[in-house]
Amino acid sequence: MNSIIDQWNKAAKTYSEKQEKSAFSLSNKRIVETRFPRLNGEKVLDLGCGYGCYTDYFRCIGGDAVGVDGAPAMIGIARERYPESSFIVADITCPLPFESGSFDIVFCNQVLMDIEEVRSVFEECKRILKPEGILYYSIVHPAFYNGEWKDGGKLITSYITPGVRSNDFWGETKHFHRPLSYYLNTASEAGLILVHAQEPSVYDGEGKNGDIPLFFFAEYKTKK
Repeated sequence: MNSIIDQWNKAAKTYSEKQEKSAFSLSNKRIVETRFPRLNGEKVLDLGCGYGCYTDYFRCIGGDAVGVDGAPAMIGIARERYPESSFIVADITCPLPFESGSFDIVFCNQVLMDIEEVRSVFEECKRILKPEGILYYSIVHPAFYNGEWKDGGKLITSYITPGVRSNDFWGETKHFHRPLSYYLNTASEAGLILVHAQEPSVYDGEGKNGDIPLFFFAEYKTKK
């Protein structure tokens, strides 16, 4: 995981700047804001918080939020931009520095496809959530990630076979491709219960087919 964290340390500044201007990032945020318009003191963990915008959002809507990320450079930007919010540097693929049953909500936005070890993350989410706690995560939709746009449609080149590729959107970072069934089954095996899944329309429907999802969102609960 250290090599991945090193990549995100190097990418942190460019990533934070580009995400602020990204139409896709704004679409993602609208989906999150629709699901969580207001909180009433719930304890929220923003897992893989990056530069901290969602940690601060949850604080502003009434949550007791803390952001955690393995990249110190990301946390440095988060603390500078959002000094009223709380942030911790910690490798999210390792045991987290929180007691069992500490959180009402674990929020993990566009993170899981960028880390190698997912199973331990789901297991830790299960451990730190309270009974009937919520895990809410999103990823880039794996069914349509490996492909090229042609004449407004997406030419898919692979899906079922897991693999690793490098992105260069904001500096070199690794992307771990896995089919949706992997995420769904791994979360279930960790003891999390799926309550809702969403594949929202994001593309403009003109230059890029609006009937192809860019993101996948899933919400789970723990048992009573």
